Amino acid sequence: MSTFRVKLSNSKQGLLDKYHNQRSAYIMGPNKVNRKLNDGEIFKDCNYWKRFAHPQVSLEEAFIEVIEDDGTIYNESSESSFNTYPRVFDILAKKGSSFRENVADINGETKSYATFAQITNKSEFDEIKIRLNKLDSAIIEIPPQNTQVFNVGEVTIGSIEIDNSNGEEDVKVQIIVSIKSSGLS
Repeated sequence: MSTFRVKLSNSKQGLLDKYHNQRSAYIMGPNKVNRKLNDGEIFKDCNYWKRFAHPQVSLEEAFIEVIEDDGTIYNESSESSFNTYPRVFDILAKKGSSFRENVADINGETKSYATFAQITNKSEFDEIKIRLNKLDSAIIEIPPQNTQVFNVGEVTIGSIEIDNSNGEEDVKVQIIVSIKSSGLS
């Protein structure tokens, strides 16, 4: 998710009228939902909002400032299934550690879920177990130097936990996910 600031006035537009309290505006956002934007407000959302920022529009017409750009491209699809952004979790699963000690909390950190995941066991010797969405019925093993991929449409993932309780060494695990942009922040 990118971070934006509402700037209902700028030096090219002139200043807001302090006597009439024009400090907010309703703007149609993604999925045709009206959003109340307050002057100076900072919010996180998909890159739909970049269309209202300079240089996509002239400085005179811009009322959004991009503070942090996650680099994703907004897709006009009504399904919004292609509006995702990447996130990487690097976890060092200590030998003897269990699921609760090695967590990629996708939902907790992004307020959304992953539609794609690639999980790589970088150990040369130790097999690891992963548990999806805290479900004991969703545990699989990944041999050393192997990668498990969950493609779009196979499963949505809110958390990935790693168990290295039988390991002989600490194991580096790299998790690359594609997060569905929720537009709720």
